[in-house]
Amino acid sequence: MKLSVDWVNSFLTKPLKTQPLADAMELAGVEVEEVVRAQTFDDKIVVGKVVQLEAHPNASKLQLAEIDVNTTTLSIVCGAPNIKKGQVVVVAQVGSTLPDGMKIEKAVLRGVHSNGMLCSEAELGLSPDHDGIMVLPEETKIGSKINNVLQQHDVIDVKTAANRWDLNSVIGVAREVAAQTGQKLKLEYPEHIKSSTSKGAVIEGKDVADRYMLAKLKVKPGAKSPKWLVQHLQAAGVRSISPVVDVTNYVMLAYGQPMHAFDAGKVQGDIQVRRAKAGEKLITLDGAERKLIADDIVIADAKQVIGLAGVMGGANSEIDDNTTEIILEAASFHPASLRKTAIRYGLRTDASSRFERGIPVDLQPRAIAKAIEMLKDLVGAESVDEVIDVVQQAIATTTVTASPERINSFLGLNLTPKEVTTELAKLNLVSKEGIKGSISVSVPWWRPDVTMEEDLAEEVIKLVGYDKLPATIPAWRPREVSFDSRWSRLWQAKAVLRSLGLFEVTTYSFISEDDIKRLGWNTKDFLKLKNPLSSEQAYLREVLLPSHLNTLARNRNYAKSFGIFEFSKTYFKQGEGKLPTEIPSLGVLTTSPKDSYATVKTTLDRLAREFNLDITVEPKVYDKHIAHPTRSGEVKIGKEWIGLIGQLHPSLVSQYKIKGEVGYLELNWDALLKHIAPKAFKPASRFQQVERDLTVVVDRDISWQQVKDALKGERVSFVGDYYGDDLPTGKKSLTLRLQLVRDDRTMTDSEVGDEVKRVQERLKKSLGAHTR
Repeated sequence: MKLSVDWVNSFLTKPLKTQPLADAMELAGVEVEEVVRAQTFDDKIVVGKVVQLEAHPNASKLQLAEIDVNTTTLSIVCGAPNIKKGQVVVVAQVGSTLPDGMKIEKAVLRGVHSNGMLCSEAELGLSPDHDGIMVLPEETKIGSKINNVLQQHDVIDVKTAANRWDLNSVIGVAREVAAQTGQKLKLEYPEHIKSSTSKGAVIEGKDVADRYMLAKLKVKPGAKSPKWLVQHLQAAGVRSISPVVDVTNYVMLAYGQPMHAFDAGKVQGDIQVRRAKAGEKLITLDGAERKLIADDIVIADAKQVIGLAGVMGGANSEIDDNTTEIILEAASFHPASLRKTAIRYGLRTDASSRFERGIPVDLQPRAIAKAIEMLKDLVGAESVDEVIDVVQQAIATTTVTASPERINSFLGLNLTPKEVTTELAKLNLVSKEGIKGSISVSVPWWRPDVTMEEDLAEEVIKLVGYDKLPATIPAWRPREVSFDSRWSRLWQAKAVLRSLGLFEVTTYSFISEDDIKRLGWNTKDFLKLKNPLSSEQAYLREVLLPSHLNTLARNRNYAKSFGIFEFSKTYFKQGEGKLPTEIPSLGVLTTSPKDSYATVKTTLDRLAREFNLDITVEPKVYDKHIAHPTRSGEVKIGKEWIGLIGQLHPSLVSQYKIKGEVGYLELNWDALLKHIAPKAFKPASRFQQVERDLTVVVDRDISWQQVKDALKGERVSFVGDYYGDDLPTGKKSLTLRLQLVRDDRTMTDSEVGDEVKRVQERLKKSLGAHTR
């Protein structure tokens, strides 16, 4: 925001020079981005008057003007479309230099001598307007140096915090400067407008507007804005348009309240503040047609939409040179909703940027009173009806209870209670003595950001000065430290998975409706986003599988066999209005021409060995549409369910155009971490280990896990299984490897044979196994 130094000083009892003013702003927490010094002009650029105007003899678009500059009359060729006889203009005489460095010399234009140039605002560096020459008021003295006529002011460009709406106004910044420099404001917010009615306007629905005010006025067309008003606006980077528009811009810049003026003759019936309806359209003041959606907040009359609330007015209600009756609008629109509308249409205007920060409901009656007062002076405005005032939100006062001792503890200072209250009073934060040494601080309506003790401490230190903070070394005392092993376990697991040749991936937590339906699930069971980035990211996932299948499908052409893993969260619904449960999960997906289940089972076994987990896999088809009917199961530790493992159903794999088999493993990582136990090691025997393979015949539905459980305490590993026609019906052959060793001696052949027989007996007794 650009602030004219003179404008800020007009609010202060003791005006400050540019640099001290900028320094005071910085101390108050207002970030100064740039200090722009006032433009100075060459003394040969003066005021002139067009006394004669003739057509150029050799060019249809040029004219020959005789310009009186008091001491002489100059012949100047001019192509400006707005030049007229009798105008008072800015003349750059021969030998002068324009602000952009251009030197004016005698010239011959289409055979006619030109002794100077008539300047536009753009050529003088005042604005981007180069559509015509700059026309000065008729009473301007001819021959005067333009330096004395166009009194430019230094400008300070500032950047303010998002929670400080008040600093988006001249008075807000001036108040902070006054507090920093030990003075009071010369000008305050205008007084409340008194008489009002709620008839004639309506706010429909919630989250639309907190307050909406309208004032109907008769105005005299043809008036021009005074020089001081134009200069204030130009310094702030705002172009002067007409007295009515200029007044609305002045109030916005001076007091922080965006305003809009409708042509009353173009408005039909009562005004509504509401959400847009399907199919409604609006041509905004920039000439663009906007197709509105239901989330847009609009201003409408009885027949049509006449404006995008707080963003831009409609061309169908725009005031013009023939307007004799206007409707002034001052409102407090819902910040979040308005911001979405502004972003949606790419219309981040000065008004919308202020509304997005939240405008207090106390400001509208003051702003509309100031605008009416100014319009009465400038265009002879007369009130037609009572001011309409629709209040949706009750006006509330805020009181913050604070302890000077606590404020000192935040700041590391030793201020007395009186010093604390004195500093706060500089910002109209009036304090009263409370119980047990506390103070009760009344927060003025323009500071809704002050809500707690810490906010008061911040205001105190800004006024006392950050340079007053003592430089101390932080105290440190040895204390018991509780280390979180979760991260180290995570890096440990990732190292194991990478060592198995798996690639780590990171996927979005969102999936599409198509992803859910492919897996045969119901979208009602999943959390749906209100405002998804796209239809592909409309739901929160409950498992990692959909995201991993899409990743596998996108990379299927790079290799026939590969695998991926991811540590991420899954989300489960917890009822209406409740936050979902977030489950940290590990997902593994592998693809290969065959043995994909064996790959993921190897991965599970390797993790179990790394973290000393007693994991079991119980056969179970957890979803017929997803899992292979004979190669899937539940992962458990003891009786606790930890996750799922299996081979995906061929029909599901084919939907993703993946060739071969796909193995899948998903674990509840938090549940797994609870069971990690420290490893116990014992010295290896120094005597030779003996290995014996044992093949037994068992029922086909007996799993390797059951065999392991039956031989608990033995050193045994899986070698292979066999399903053949030479076996009895319903049977399979299972080969396992025994590892036999003693700590005190090498085992004899007889002892080895006895151990093998003992194992055979255990299997026969528990599983009905017999040797082949």
